[in-house]
Amino acid sequence: MENNYQAAFDELVKVVYELREKCPWDSVQTHESLGVCLQNETEEVLEGIDALSREGSGDNLCEELGDVLMLVILQSIIAQEEGLFTLEDVIFGISSKMKYRHPKIFSPGDEAAASLSWEELKKREKQLRRK
Repeated sequence: MENNYQAAFDELVKVVYELREKCPWDSVQTHESLGVCLQNETEEVLEGIDALSREGSGDNLCEELGDVLMLVILQSIIAQEEGLFTLEDVIFGISSKMKYRHPKIFSPGDEAAASLSWEELKKREKQLRRK
């Protein structure tokens, strides 16, 4: 099943790269210009969550989450063009962050870390980044 996820993700990334290269609208977008789009799509995700609660259908939520995912990929591609970071950096960064912030799951032998709250782990993580 994981291969299906990978193929679907790879296809989406390929589509977004092609849009960035060939679409008159996507090709001129910047981090700043996409900020409003991200805000609007986030609001639409929240509306999708409300619709799920009211109607029991996840169709709208699924669509809106896809729109946010596309914007994350597009922002990452723009950042790569600017030499800031890559999509892989975003993916590995959030993976590492979630592992660090969930020591009870990913480092159960580290009793000191496992005893810390989410906020304490977040603070500790930020201190480590400053060094």
